[in-house]
Amino acid sequence: MERHEFEQVDPLVDDIAEIVSELIDSDTLADLKNKLSEISRILGEPYSVSLDFNLQVFDSDREKSMPLLQTGLGTSNGAPPYQCWSDSSPHRYVVNGQLSIVPHDHCPACWGHWDFKDRFPTCPECGVRLGDQVKWLLDNDSCPNCDEGTVSPSNPTCTKCGYSVNPAYTVWG
Repeated sequence: MERHEFEQVDPLVDDIAEIVSELIDSDTLADLKNKLSEISRILGEPYSVSLDFNLQVFDSDREKSMPLLQTGLGTSNGAPPYQCWSDSSPHRYVVNGQLSIVPHDHCPACWGHWDFKDRFPTCPECGVRLGDQVKWLLDNDSCPNCDEGTVSPSNPTCTKCGYSVNPAYTVWG
């Protein structure tokens, strides 16, 4: 997704996440939560049960969807359901000279699933290569691995997790 598109929809996605969280925390879903607990109690180990709320964008040119919000209720062994999240943090990329923002586990070129880009630098779906057609855009000091520590061109090793940014894969903004 192009940067200006992401920047316009991201606050709306955050609003939707807040509304869904409020709904999950409310008594409105009490019957639903009881049914989920009962299903998980009946199934027992090794199963868990989830009911998901997903917000996805579908691109008809790519013929792919990309998740922007993934949350829901999870339970196992009949326990009360709890809210769980499975979204991926957005990362900024430069793709053939274009700025793009997508969840870190997706390809910024084709939107296919592509996780652990530093270990597997070629997109398994479209073949673009990290360091060639795609580079991480690090335009702040946030670590692209843990999002908690800091990295910089002069100190590319994260202060929190020890991840070392590969300069061949990165454009500093």
